Amino acid sequence: MSGWKGALYKELRLFFRGPGWAALLLPVLLLLALRAGMAEPASYVQPFPIAVRDLDNTMMSRSLLSQMERITLFSQLIPAEDASDSQLLEGGAAAVVTIPRDFFYALYTMEDCPVDVALNGDMPLEAALFQTVFRSVLGIVQAGQAVGLGVYQFCWGELTEAQAQAMYAETAQHLFQDALGRGQVFGRQAEELELRGALERRLAAVLLSVLVLFLACSAVKTLPEERDLGVLPRYRAAGGGLAPFLAAKFGAAVLLALPVVLLLLPGMPALVPLVALALLFGAFGLMMALSFRAADAAVVQRRGSLLLLASLVLGGALWPLGDGLLGSLGPLTLPYYGLLGLEALHRDVSPAGLLSLLWPVMVMGVAGTGLGCAGLFRAGERRARPLPMPEIGPEGAPLSFSRRLISLTFFQLRAMAGGVRGLLVLLCALLLCGGGAAAVQSSPPQALRVAVQDLDNTPLSRELIQRLSRQTGLALVFPGEAAGERMLLLGEAECRLTIEAGYGQALEAGGNLPLRLENASGALAAQGAREIVAGQATTQLSRLRAPGLAEVQLGRGLTRGERAELLAQIDLIEAEMPPLYRIETLSGAPLPDPFAPSPVSFATLAALLVVFTAASWSGADRKPVLRRMGALPRGRLLLQGSSWLALSGLGFLAVLAVLLPGGGVLPGGGLDGFVLLGAASYGCCVAGLALALLRVTAMEGRVDGFAPFLALTLCLLGGCFLDLSQVSPTLAWISMLTPPGLVLRAAEGMVWADGALLGGGAALFLLSLDL
Repeated sequence: MSGWKGALYKELRLFFRGPGWAALLLPVLLLLALRAGMAEPASYVQPFPIAVRDLDNTMMSRSLLSQMERITLFSQLIPAEDASDSQLLEGGAAAVVTIPRDFFYALYTMEDCPVDVALNGDMPLEAALFQTVFRSVLGIVQAGQAVGLGVYQFCWGELTEAQAQAMYAETAQHLFQDALGRGQVFGRQAEELELRGALERRLAAVLLSVLVLFLACSAVKTLPEERDLGVLPRYRAAGGGLAPFLAAKFGAAVLLALPVVLLLLPGMPALVPLVALALLFGAFGLMMALSFRAADAAVVQRRGSLLLLASLVLGGALWPLGDGLLGSLGPLTLPYYGLLGLEALHRDVSPAGLLSLLWPVMVMGVAGTGLGCAGLFRAGERRARPLPMPEIGPEGAPLSFSRRLISLTFFQLRAMAGGVRGLLVLLCALLLCGGGAAAVQSSPPQALRVAVQDLDNTPLSRELIQRLSRQTGLALVFPGEAAGERMLLLGEAECRLTIEAGYGQALEAGGNLPLRLENASGALAAQGAREIVAGQATTQLSRLRAPGLAEVQLGRGLTRGERAELLAQIDLIEAEMPPLYRIETLSGAPLPDPFAPSPVSFATLAALLVVFTAASWSGADRKPVLRRMGALPRGRLLLQGSSWLALSGLGFLAVLAVLLPGGGVLPGGGLDGFVLLGAASYGCCVAGLALALLRVTAMEGRVDGFAPFLALTLCLLGGCFLDLSQVSPTLAWISMLTPPGLVLRAAEGMVWADGALLGGGAALFLLSLDL
């Protein structure tokens, strides 16, 4: 036990040497700052707006607008006034609705007076969803009119004026009842969408994933050196075993993670530490696997940074999971299970149920640890042959300063990346990450995905499903109960519709319908699905009411043949009725997503990780190298200037590698002149920042281990992953003081941002100089 305690003490001492404690505070401070920002008045994400032009201006039209304002999905109504449809759509409206003059009188008398609707073609999902909801509501009206007209014509043939007036009055009454009854289809089920809570959980899943990967990497990356330097053999010779040695590393990671997780708990479920522990065990196994055949800690750190990038692309925390191969890779990443666990806790899943969701993480931990242990029993891999030193000037014929600077820059660029082969591997990995990010973003959702489970399985329940499948803007999927729950937790489906047993009987009896609709957290569009399902169920009720209305008119019962004839006549009348609306699609402005990283945003994170990881090469054995270089004219400036240029080049190459797969495919993904200039300026700035951190802090070359948190903090504060203008005006202003925030503006064509990046990079480089 004393050996285990000694190993644990050694791990903690290694971690806290330098600024390790600061890394533990960064995620907490960052999440607290974002929570504080979300408390400001402008912090709540608004649903997509629609514009309304009321030319009827009657009590009925004003009542309709009042009802629309109470719908969460369309809570922001823009008065059209004198603006044209195109101007309103370009201003961000998802649709423009024009209520014509005398519309409600024409509706009462069943005359042709269609509503004009203009849809925003640059908001495909929102426009399709609004169109489907709008059609569903007017579909109730049209179905009710067809039922009234069909019943009266079936009973009386050609109508007299008195019969027509009676039909208008009775149909209007039924339409009023249907409109009210549509809102009661789902009873008093909660419709609170918790956009802020869902956003916080996505951020917390990212932060937890980065935290556990950081701690696991800090614990494991020294294994190759401890093996080659004989630390592990001496520990085993002293009576210690491999299991206690690794347990000490994992125990240190747990002790370091615990206070951070506890500080994250306010406002979060009490079982969050269980999720964090499972993720930490999985991260430990993954990092053990990455340490296999690694020559030194720098190799493990580079692999860990690339693993983090790939996990953020595929894990579903930054973007929804893609379809096909990319979607199937999501369950192999930690952010996937971090988000799954936090959403499960939000829905009060029991500890046993939580473990049933997170068991694959345990498998990752065990398998990865086993693979890493296999690498510890083999002899240390022979170190790679050192790179040949560049020619910096033979005696009697010294090279010019510029030639020596260029030669030494390329030497350091290769060394920082692990040689030519390491540089190629790095660029290929970044290309793959950029390609994955482009793939999951290039196909925005065109329809609202609804998971359906039919427990009634009657002709009427199947008819409801058929009606829903024909609705534009809805995509029905039919998973089992467990798979449907997982889709809800991960946001793969905006809602889940369950048609309970007895639906058909309740529909025929006209009672409460056993329908249940569950929303995914923060799925604002789920209320649209609620409106659509309620509308189609109400339409079914309207048709089933027709035989009873005819029996009242005739004073006798209907035969089976007469019932079939009546329903066929209603279908014919509804098919021949003029539409109640005219719809056209125009171009407009897309709706900003509060949590949707752009291609440039993700490239900034990749560049930060690459630069901070590579900068440790410049900090290792800094003073002896500076003394040797001091013998040359301007030797120290030569060394440090070439380090800055090499890191700047790596940052620039990282941005290009990530953006290249999405060039010309994604909005903001093309490599135009503004993006290239911004990438070059950004590389200079973050290179200066990395060198300044090495110079003015006690990191002793350990900035690589600090890289994930530094990169994530700067990117979040810079607005790379979160639209800070929708969260907090204060944070939006602060974002302009960060390199990621400036490069986003530089990519948009703001040249002053390039100047700020270059000036900041030069200032930071001067701060890093040790002359």
